[in-house]
Formats: sequence, structure tokens, C-alpha cells
Amino acid sequence: MKYSRFELLMTTLGALVVVGSVALGSSATTVAWQEVVAQLMIIVVLACAVHWGRDGGSIAAFAAILGYVIMRIPLLSQLGPNRTLLVMITTRAVVYALVGIIGGEFFGRIKYLFARLDGNLMLDEYTLVYNRAYCAQTLKSGLGQYQRYETPFAIAILSLAPGLLADLRPSRQRTLLRSVASHIRNDVRLVDDVGYLGDGRFLVMLPHTPKPGAEIAGDRIRAVVRDLVGAKDESVSVTPLGCPGDSAAICDLARSLDPDPESRVEDVCGSDTEPTTQSAE
Repeated sequence: MKYSRFELLMTTLGALVVVGSVALGSSATTVAWQEVVAQLMIIVVLACAVHWGRDGGSIAAFAAILGYVIMRIPLLSQLGPNRTLLVMITTRAVVYALVGIIGGEFFGRIKYLFARLDGNLMLDEYTLVYNRAYCAQTLKSGLGQYQRYETPFAIAILSLAPGLLADLRPSRQRTLLRSVASHIRNDVRLVDDVGYLGDGRFLVMLPHTPKPGAEIAGDRIRAVVRDLVGAKDESVSVTPLGCPGDSAAICDLARSLDPDPESRVEDVCGSDTEPTTQSAE
């Protein structure tokens, strides 16, 4: 099963449970419309958590909490902050937080588990992070999102100097690369993706992130990896790139990762890319 199908299944099951609870509750007693909307907002929070992981779920949870408080302002003004009303608001906040934050963390890890089960299709066999083909698809998707909706998109390329790997046996090289990949994966957000490009180069893909965010994340990751391998500062380098200023460079990288003429990289790296880059300059 692909994660997209699992995502649809979880969202559908959650929606059925929530709608069922609303239907049963309203048939037994009269339920305020605010409580019906509050229940339905759980579906939105769940969908964001399943699709975007902890970060998306957290944003949706805080938005739902704010929305519920706003809906309850008239009742607060009328009755004041009594115990019953405060318990209702607190309960809703806890439910949204559990679904959005804790659920987002869980589903973010499940996503990588699905990728691991998918094996050769998505993961690099040595580092167990995403492979070149998946990275090319993600770059294409990020560029497309920027072109259509001007959604920020950035990447950071971390490179290990050849000397760090040259004197190691192949088995030791694989162990070191896997350790570096694991540390990078643990240091970024769940919404971010990590891939291995070969030759000691790792790619961190940062959706909804401008280039300055990639620079900050890149510096942090470089320090972590440098301490891990015990290398000199210049032995671990990071190159941050972001849209729109570096669209052409990101397109070149996507082409190098997926040179197949049947791929759809050119759909977002064709004639529209150059004007975007030039206008940013």
C-alpha cells in the first residue's frame, strides 16, 4: 500500500468516526452548532496531520483552538469564565493538540516506514533516506508549487569532502553515510525530506521555507555532521538554494537527478523558469 492510500484511508476513517459521533449526539440531545463545527474541525486537523506531519498538524491544531475560542466568545461574554465552559474549551484544545501534534508526529514516522517498506522505489539502499529519483520528483513538485502559488521552497545540499571517505573500507563508508543520514533526518522537521545524491552529498528539501530558512537549517546541520564525523570546518560544506532566485540551479539539479526524457521535470523547468529567475535578479 502506498502512503497516499493510507493517508486517504486514515482521513476517511477519522471523518466517519467524527460524523458518526455528531449524528449520534444530535439524535440523543440538542447540540449547539458550535459543538458540531468543533467536531468537524477534528477532521481538518487530522487531514493536515496525516498529510503534513507534525508541523502541519500543529498549525491546524492551533487554528482550530483559536476558531473554537472565537465561536465561544458570545457565551463567555454572557456567562463569564465559569468552570463548565473552561472545561469545554480545555477539552477541545487537548483533543486538537493530540490529533494535530502527537498524531502528526506519528504519521510523519509512518510515512518514512512506508517509504522503507517500498524499498528500492524510494529509498537509497545504503543510507535509508530518499534516493535520487524521489529527490527529483520532490524538486519538481516544489518548483511547481512556487510557480503556481508562489509558495516558498528551498533546499540545502550538504557535501562531505572526498578525503573523509577515501581512506575508509566500503563497509565503513556505508556505516558513516548511514549515521550522517540518520543525524540529518533527526535534526530537521518531519515535513522536510532528506535524500542522498551520491558522492557524499545529501539533499535536505524544505517546503514552505524561504532561502534564509535554508541557510539557518544548513548551518545547524553542518555543525551537527561536523561534530559527528570529527571533521575540520571546511570538510563539511552546505549550499542553500531557494525560489525564486535559484530556480534555474534547482532545475539543473532536478535534471541531473532524473535525466529521463519521459519525466515531467521540463513541465516546471521549461521556458517559464528563466523569466522568473531574471525578474528576481
